[in-house]
Amino acid sequence: MLAGKGRLAAVLGEPGIGKSRLLSEVAQRLRSDRTEAVWGYCFPGRGAPPYWLWTQVLRQLATSRPDAFRAVADRFGDLLTPLFDGPPAEDGARRDRTAGAAPDRFRTYDAVCETLLCLADDAPLLLMLEDLHWADAPSLQLLRLLTSRLNGRHLGIVITARTWEAESDPELDGALGETLWSPRTETVRLVGLPEDAVAVLVSAASGPGVSRATVRRLHERSKGNPYFVHQLMSLLGDATRLHDPRAARLMLTRVPSGVREVLTQRFAALPDRTRDQLRLCAVIGSTVDLRLLAEVARRDGQREEAGETLEPAVRAQLLCEDPADPCLLHFTHALVRETLYGELGRERRARLHAHVAQALATGAGGPRDSVEQRAHHAWEGSRVLPPAQVLPVLCRAAEEAELRLAYEQAEMWLRRAVDLVRLLPADDASAPPQEQQLQIQLGQMLATTRGYGDADAEAAFTRSRALSAVTGAADQPTVLWSLCTAHLVTGRYEGALGFSDRLRGMPGRPQDPVAYLGARYGRGIVLHVRGELAAALVELEDAVGRADALGAEGARQAARYFQHDPRISCRSYDAFTHWLLGDREAASARRAELLALTRHDSRPGDRAFALYVDAVLAGLEGDIATARRSGESGREVADRYGLRYWRSMLTVCSGWAAVHGGAPDTGVGLLRTALDELRASGTLIRLPLHLGFFADALHHTGRTDEATAVLRHLAREVEARGEHVYLDPRLPAARLTRLLLPEG
Repeated sequence: MLAGKGRLAAVLGEPGIGKSRLLSEVAQRLRSDRTEAVWGYCFPGRGAPPYWLWTQVLRQLATSRPDAFRAVADRFGDLLTPLFDGPPAEDGARRDRTAGAAPDRFRTYDAVCETLLCLADDAPLLLMLEDLHWADAPSLQLLRLLTSRLNGRHLGIVITARTWEAESDPELDGALGETLWSPRTETVRLVGLPEDAVAVLVSAASGPGVSRATVRRLHERSKGNPYFVHQLMSLLGDATRLHDPRAARLMLTRVPSGVREVLTQRFAALPDRTRDQLRLCAVIGSTVDLRLLAEVARRDGQREEAGETLEPAVRAQLLCEDPADPCLLHFTHALVRETLYGELGRERRARLHAHVAQALATGAGGPRDSVEQRAHHAWEGSRVLPPAQVLPVLCRAAEEAELRLAYEQAEMWLRRAVDLVRLLPADDASAPPQEQQLQIQLGQMLATTRGYGDADAEAAFTRSRALSAVTGAADQPTVLWSLCTAHLVTGRYEGALGFSDRLRGMPGRPQDPVAYLGARYGRGIVLHVRGELAAALVELEDAVGRADALGAEGARQAARYFQHDPRISCRSYDAFTHWLLGDREAASARRAELLALTRHDSRPGDRAFALYVDAVLAGLEGDIATARRSGESGREVADRYGLRYWRSMLTVCSGWAAVHGGAPDTGVGLLRTALDELRASGTLIRLPLHLGFFADALHHTGRTDEATAVLRHLAREVEARGEHVYLDPRLPAARLTRLLLPEG
């Protein structure tokens, strides 16, 4: 433009993508080149006169260059009058309005073009014309004529338009198309920001340190649209709350009002039947199978052909086609789907979900249909579907989730199933045994992720046992073992022995492996923590032998009841006991066996358990490198599968290793966090051992007074529950206690 090569640039994109911001940045940079930027905006409402876009441009120039503008405008007499004194357009006729006879219109176009070109010859001009998708037909025709005269002149034009309107509106395409797709036009299509750029926006608003997971979810939800990013952050009130994962979840459950208004404008331009079909699509999910949609629409009493009805939504870029499968459509934004879903009333949503669940049950979803998908719709439609129809789907989804090691998903389905089984009729004899089994499964899932010290886990097992009075069933070894473990983990050793004795006394020849192993393992742990190591070793060695006799397949079956492969859990305390008895060779052999058994094809909890044992014994032996390596590896496993209990346990080892590895502040912080988490989870087992690591780390950093206070805490815990093993002279903490607490 400055070199006399006038051009037109078209910036296309969805609302909020940054079109106006880009034009503002361009105008800012051109100020140093003495180029005047002149703005014009198209108005979306009714009543705007023809040429309104150009009226704004000429008024600005008449103000900024009064003498030059008057000298040029006087040459054209009354030809510019329609731009200043024209009557308002009739309602609903903004684009179709014809301003006078064709010859007069052309002379007006010519006068405007010459006025602008002459002014640009005096000093370069850049016209910034926004929202051309709302322009009237005369304004677009004038633009087309001006564009054809830019070559060799110091006049540049930048226009903005919404992509889907510029490409899908036939009337607009006819008026604007030749300009947009002309070889003289440079087109810039703005798309969403990449994740790293969203991270920059987040840091600018909330400060550094927001988790990568939060940024990733924000990027996924906004598709990188800057306006949507800021709107989502506004849900929190204060953007610094993004540092709190619990507050950040708010962004995943609500649609900001500004985003809803933008999207509602887009929906309003669609035919009514298209909007109805879109709402049905929103119920189905982010991906829509047209075959499923057709079946659901039929059940809902709709008769329109889905593909044809949704074509306007595809042109409007609310839906996009799957390049690999013509039967699939995808919502372009999660927020588009959620806004449409929010337009449905509660009862209407439930009925549509029920239709989807029933259609999926007939196989209408095709090969992509998943158990989880069916369970989702069955649950959401449970207001209108009978519980007996929904329960089997929820239970199957929980089983599938557990097989996929998606423990949090499994817990969700189990909780929903428990809620639903209580809605069965009071005289339904199947309700108590169904709830009993569900409570066992829920307790096991909570124990896997949160640990057996979790109050909800123990409550589930207790409720299951109480239901035996209703069902008439005998105590199940699984429940007794789980309650035994809950008592062990929370330091109630007499109660644990009671459950261990019940397991030992259960009938059967050969005895049920869960009962046998649970009895030996439970008693072995109690004897271990009380310092009766020789007796403990007898029980634990017997349990290891019995677990090994089950073989790999039998152990895997037993793991469903123990929530651990018994070969792993029994070896863990066996290794600790050997170490404390001074048999380092046997302890080392058990450590190697634990790592070998869990290296491939093992449950995540088993791998975390093995790495914890390895890290703890390495720490007790002063092997910093192994403690760090196994501790960090275990934490990665725990993080990946949501094993909060094991993450805290392993963080003790990682914190101790960090302190001794040259990162004292980081390590002490990790240790404090881990101990707080374990205390909150109700976990008391091995607490004195962990406090010993903490005291050792504090002493290593020169914080002697703090270390002394922790050791006093350790002594109180040992005394409270009789856990005398943790004052064994072979443990570093015991030696440190004698050093810092000489009074005893």
